Parts: sequence; C-alpha cells; structure tokens
Amino acid sequence: MKTMIVRGIPLAMQQDGWWLNSAERETADRSDTGRHQRRQRDLTRAAMLGLLIALGDALVWQVVPGLSLAVLGAAVFLVGLGLAWPRLSARTRVTAGAGAMLSLLPLVELVQPLSVLVALAGLSAVAAVLAGVQRADLMRAALRLWWIAPTQTVTDSVQSVRALQHVSPRGIDLRALAMGWALPGLATLIFGALLAGANPVLDRVLIQITTWEVPAPDMWRLWFWTFLGAAIWPVLVAYRMRERLRYRRPARATVVRPGLINAQSVARSLVAFNALFAVQTGMDVLYLYGDVALPEGISPASYAHRGAYPLLATALLAGLFAVLARPHLGARPVVRMLMMLWLAQTLALVFASVWRLDLYVDTFGLTRLRLAAYIWMDVVAVGLGITAQQVWQDRPTGWMTTRCAILGAVVLYACTIVNFDNLVAQHNLTRNVPEDRKMLCELSEAAMPAITRLTGMHASAFCDRYYFHPTLFQPDDWREWGFRNWRVRRSLAAIANQGAAE
Repeated sequence: MKTMIVRGIPLAMQQDGWWLNSAERETADRSDTGRHQRRQRDLTRAAMLGLLIALGDALVWQVVPGLSLAVLGAAVFLVGLGLAWPRLSARTRVTAGAGAMLSLLPLVELVQPLSVLVALAGLSAVAAVLAGVQRADLMRAALRLWWIAPTQTVTDSVQSVRALQHVSPRGIDLRALAMGWALPGLATLIFGALLAGANPVLDRVLIQITTWEVPAPDMWRLWFWTFLGAAIWPVLVAYRMRERLRYRRPARATVVRPGLINAQSVARSLVAFNALFAVQTGMDVLYLYGDVALPEGISPASYAHRGAYPLLATALLAGLFAVLARPHLGARPVVRMLMMLWLAQTLALVFASVWRLDLYVDTFGLTRLRLAAYIWMDVVAVGLGITAQQVWQDRPTGWMTTRCAILGAVVLYACTIVNFDNLVAQHNLTRNVPEDRKMLCELSEAAMPAITRLTGMHASAFCDRYYFHPTLFQPDDWREWGFRNWRVRRSLAAIANQGAAE
C-alpha cells in the first residue's frame, strides 16, 4: 500500500484551529504595544533632555552664576515632576514642590559653595521623592542617588546605542532607492556645473558655499553639555531607580565581642573622665566665673583664647565616645548615671568654651572664624543634649544620628541666608575693639553698607591702603542677579541719597 504524505496543515484545519495560537498572538501583541509605548516615552524624555540642555546653555554657559542657576534647577524639577505626575499622589506632589523651593532659595539669595551644596542635596532628596521612595528611607535614598544616578545615566546611554545598532530599515529596498536617485542626482550636478560656468553670479554663490568653513566645536562647551545631560537625565527617569534607592541590606544579628570597648573599660573610663573633667570645670568656675586672679604671666584673654577650640574638640570626642559606649552600659544604673554625669560636665565645658570665646571677642573683635566657632559650639551643645536623651531613654543609635543630621542640615541651610560679613563689620565698628581695617577690607561686598554707614567713608576710600577691598558686583542681566547683591546695591544707593540730601 502506498503512503501519501500531506505537507503542511490543511486549509480547513487552519481555519478551524484559529483558537490554538490566539493566546500567544495576544501576548506578542501586548509585548509589541508595551515596547512601542516605552520607546515613545524614551523619545519624549530625550526631547525634554535636549530642551533642558539648550536652556542650561543659555542660562549658565559663560555667565556669572546668579539667578540663572535657580531657574535651571526649577525647570529640571518641573519637567521631572511632569513626567512622574501620574505615579505620584497629591501629597507627594506638594512635598516635592515644597522641597524643591526650599532647596533653590539659597541660590536666589547668593550663589556660593554652601548654597550650591544645599541645592544639590535638596534636589537629590526631591529626586528620591519623584522615584517613589517613602519618607522613612528618604535620607538614605538621597545619599545613594549620588552613585546610583551616574550608573543609571551610563546604563541608559549604552542601551540607547545598542538599540540604534539593531535598527533596520524594514520594508525599504535600498538598491531600488539608490537606483531611483542616481540619475536625478548625477544629472542635476552636471547641469548645475554647466549653468555655473555660464552665470558668474551663480558661480560666485557656489564658490562661497563650497569654501564655507564649519566652525570647530568648543570642546569645553561640549563637555559642559555632557555633564549637564548626565546630571539632568536621572531626574527624568527617577522611577527606574526606585528599587535600588529603596534597597535595604538584610538585617544581621549583632554579636558583641569582647574588645577594646567593653563593659569594664567603659565603666573605668567614665570614672576617670568624670574626675578629669571635674578638675577643668572647677578651674573654669574659679577663673572664668569667679574673681580669682590668674597666675602671673597668663592674661584673661590668653586663657580664654587658648581653651576655646581645644575644649570644643574635647566635646566632640566625648560625644563620639558616648555613642560607642552606649551598647555596653547594660542594665547597671551606676554606669548609666556616670555617663549622664560625664555628658553634663561635657556640656558645661561647651558653655565654658562659649564664655571664653565671648571674652576674647569682646577684647579683640569678631572674625569669620570666631563667628563660625560660635555656631558650631551651639550645635555641639544641642547635639550633646540629644545624646544625653538617647542614653537616658535607651534609644537606638539611628534615633540620635537622624536628629543630629537634621540639626546640622537646618543650621547649614540657615547659614546660606545669613549675611555673616555684615555682622562682622557691624560688630567691630560699633564696639570698643582694636580696628582691624585689613580684616574688614578682606570681607565681601556684603560688608560695604556697614562700612560706609558706620565710618562715613566709601569702602574703596576706607581700604585705599590695602590691596584687597570689597568690590561691588554689577550684574549684566537678570541671569546674574542675586538677592543679596540687590540688597547691597539698594543700601548703598540709599546711603548715597541720604548723604546728598544732608
């Protein structure tokens, strides 16, 4: 018997068995649709990136930093917020907007390294909010963003290059295309050459076109565009970094092993520290707060100046030791009370440091460094109070570090707004202290109104004997405008008008 083999699937079976591959076809269609939508979103983000780079070039390139930085930061945030808008709740949108505004305000006041740092840190936290990170993980996510964002930029760039390499012109016959344009192109060139030989005007135009030199690109400007694009792109694709920003290491059991810091060494150290600090506290009570005369050869000013900064360093080390020793306090009330007593004595040393610095400033005047010492002594005092509360209530270390970090962030933010040079000039020119004109002349333009108002002389005349003197900056356009500079120019104009009226 002869066997007949039918190759392929009969047409009737193909028509009746349409349901066999419908699921696979729907899955493939959905996959193609999702891929097309992702491609469209990426093209939209690439277009937004190009527009923001062009805006940054117009606002920042070869312009003295001013209001333009804040405008660029606001534009980047608004585009990132618009792209992430559907995935965010109303509360998250308001939070991100408030955070961006607070981050950019120091740049409006004055563009300086500290205000730039505050803006970058604040916008990093805002980018983490746009990525969908919860408030509990926001600080850690903002720190992770500094190394995750460059990785995301490089990864997306590599994937874009690979995607372009695999793009093929489907449905286009390249041979037919070349054959279709070969004759028109070649004939047009021949006739154009003949007409140019017969027409001197057309010949001159063609010569100018062929001899036109394309200007070489500015390499520094290209690097600026590259850096700007790398910094902006993570904000536009913040959602892609969400899982890595929220990543947490698995909890590990903490095993306390006997070492240099243990229960016995902590208890003995606290006894020795309390005794040593009691000696210093007693001498401060006698020489700083009492009327006991200092030994011969030691003036009150030298005693105050010599002890201010070392005691501040001592307080910082004491706080660090308290953090390291807290797990070893155990349930022994005596050791815990010794720790609280030592922290109280450390806090007393900080107050003594402030008192010493105050005596020295009353004698020799205020400087930027002494003003910074005032601020950090107060910060250390509050930090020691937080540490004491942690020890007393047996709080975890993360509780203390979070509050200390918030304290430091608030103080740094406030420092971007306060006009310290004006405070230094006003203090020294209104107190009975030796006039350090050289130090005053090395201050910024922010000290010019105080110098002009309190000395009756313009800053340039007041500092005519010195090489350094405050110089008033005049912005060329709105991009270089700054709120503090505007206040200085307005104050000087008011002083000049008042002098002319008198």
